[in-house]
Amino acid sequence: MSEGLMFLLPGLMFLFIIFWQTRKDRLYLFELEKRLEEKEKRLYELYDAVEDILRNAIPEAINVLPDESITNNEVQQQDTYRNLRQNIDEGYNEKRKAVILMYKSGSTEEEIARKLGIGKGEVKLILGLKNN
Repeated sequence: MSEGLMFLLPGLMFLFIIFWQTRKDRLYLFELEKRLEEKEKRLYELYDAVEDILRNAIPEAINVLPDESITNNEVQQQDTYRNLRQNIDEGYNEKRKAVILMYKSGSTEEEIARKLGIGKGEVKLILGLKNN
């Protein structure tokens, strides 16, 4: 009988430890599920916010049905977008020319970046594109 108790006691201890660990794991999984639900909720809120930003900032992102006629407001928005794009392109071209001229005059990439207030990586990119 003592041999039976010798195996029974460790077996019961083993089962108790397994049940305790299982309960602990379940509580941890429940906590993780709650955190995941919160993260998903935040993700959907961010997704909605990005959609609102795109809808307001980029009129071309809104699909216009073929039956609808383009209103004056939409034409003005498209013109504003074109003007903004043209200003960005002009600014980039001026910056590009300045980088190339400074490089040809002997300035290093670090000096060019510091003087123009742009990143060294952008200077390298502009110079790399010039060579291609």
